[in-house]
Amino acid sequence: METVTNYTSYFILALSIGILVASLRMRHSLKKEIKKKDEALRMKETEFNELRMLAAGVTHEINNAVTIVIGRTDQLARKTDDPQQEKIFLSIKKGCDRIVTSVKGLRQFIYPDTKEVETYIDLGKLIEDVMKLTGQRLRNHGIQIRLRGVENKFVRGRISQLEQLLTNLLNQSVERLSDLPEKWVQLIAADEQGGLNIYFMDSSGGIGDKISHKQFSEILERNHGHLTVNQNNLVMELSKPAPEKFHI
Repeated sequence: METVTNYTSYFILALSIGILVASLRMRHSLKKEIKKKDEALRMKETEFNELRMLAAGVTHEINNAVTIVIGRTDQLARKTDDPQQEKIFLSIKKGCDRIVTSVKGLRQFIYPDTKEVETYIDLGKLIEDVMKLTGQRLRNHGIQIRLRGVENKFVRGRISQLEQLLTNLLNQSVERLSDLPEKWVQLIAADEQGGLNIYFMDSSGGIGDKISHKQFSEILERNHGHLTVNQNNLVMELSKPAPEKFHI
């Protein structure tokens, strides 16, 4: 009986040692995995910081060039009495203003701040302004834009950031659709549950698996919104202005 008890004790001891060794090995493996993930995260942060520095330099150069164009256009406009030329100069200035807005939106994404004032935004006008920047590129690639329900819809947020979000989505669609036989992008706006949802999809299919969710989620969150992703489309949930504070 004593021998059986001793064997049992030895077995339990050996089992305990085995469990301890396995636990130590698992702990070591987990530590290596965590260290590997930390290194990958640090590398991504370094790459993002480099991207931020590059974007800051690019936006600075663009602003310098646009400022020169605007200044020179103003000078030429003051020297002419030709209505046709005045119309051309006004068109140039409007184009420069849209570039400045887009650059501002990029800087807001790279260096988020809260200085830009929130306002009540006409969704149709917002999309119209974005199309002035991206529409020609879509047409050059034979891409059809489909809009539904965007008229007489209003949201609350920061204009330059939401313009940048839509511009980025459209530009990414151009890259995905360039080699496809069927090319279209669709935006559908619908009032749902006290907010406004914008459904974004394109003919590439599976758009939810082909974008950087974090990039667009951060912009929406800074504008009281939320991004829902599924395989075929994106749902951008935006905040509507309070009726008692909103006047058209």
